[in-house]
Amino acid sequence: MRRNQDPLYQKKSLGQVFLTSDWPCARMIERLQEARVERVLEIGPGPGILTKGLILAGLHVTAVEKDERFAQRLAENAEVLTPERRQNLVIVSDDILRFDWDAWIDQGKGRCAIVGNIPYNISTPILLRGIPSIGKLAMMIFMTQLEFAVRACASPNSKDFGSLSVFLQLRADCHLEFTVPRTAFNPVPKVDSAVLSLVPKREKLPEKILQQAEQVTRMAFTQRRKKLRNSVRSLIDARGGEAGCPIDLERRADALAPREFLELAEFLFTEP
Repeated sequence: MRRNQDPLYQKKSLGQVFLTSDWPCARMIERLQEARVERVLEIGPGPGILTKGLILAGLHVTAVEKDERFAQRLAENAEVLTPERRQNLVIVSDDILRFDWDAWIDQGKGRCAIVGNIPYNISTPILLRGIPSIGKLAMMIFMTQLEFAVRACASPNSKDFGSLSVFLQLRADCHLEFTVPRTAFNPVPKVDSAVLSLVPKREKLPEKILQQAEQVTRMAFTQRRKKLRNSVRSLIDARGGEAGCPIDLERRADALAPREFLELAEFLFTEP
C-alpha cells in the first residue's frame, strides 16, 4: 500500500520502526513476570504488538504514545477486549520526554516497570530521563539499537565504555538480554537491535553524590583522551589541590570503573 493511502505509515521524524514478529515481546514479558511486575509504563506502543502481549499477560498498562494516529488505533483495538482487560489499559497521547514518570510511579500500587521498543534517535534522552527514578522500579526493559545496548553494558578499557555506561551502571545492573535481527522489523533498519534490562542496585546511594559523580564523569569523558588531572582540572583547583586523591589522576576516563567515579567525586566535592 502506498504511503499516502496508509494512515499508519511510519514517520521517519519519530524514528518509527515496528516489529513484525512477537517473539521478542514474549521474552520481554517473561522477564517482567520473573520480576513479579504488576503494572508497566509502555513507551511508544505504536501498532500495539507489545501492548497486546502485556495486557494478555494480566499486567496493567499505561501506554504513552506521541503519535495521535496510533493512540487512536490503540483505543479502537481496546474495544474488542473484555471489560476486565480493557480497564487495565490506559492510553496517554503525549511525548514521553514531557510525561511525568515519577507521578505515574507514585500514583499506583504494586511492583512497576518501564518498557518499550524505543526509537533509536531518542534512546539516550529516554534512558537519562528515567534512570534517576529506577530506584522506585522493579526494572526497566527496552528494545534498542544493538550498539546502544552494548554501550550501556560496556566495561572499562573498551571502546564502547563511556559516560552513558557510567551513568547507567552507577544506578542499575545492566544486562543485554538478547539480540533481535533487523529482519524482525518493518521497515528493515540498517542495524540489529537488542533487549536491554536495567535492574536497580540494591545499595541505595544518596542522590547528591550520584549527581556529583555524573558531573565528574561528564567532564572526564568530554576530553576522554586526556589524563584526569587535566580533564577535571577546574574541580581540582576549586578544591585546593589533588593531595590525598584516592584515584590515580594519570589515568584516563575510560580506565575508571563506575565506583571509582564515585570515589573521585567524593574527593573533589569534599573540602580538605
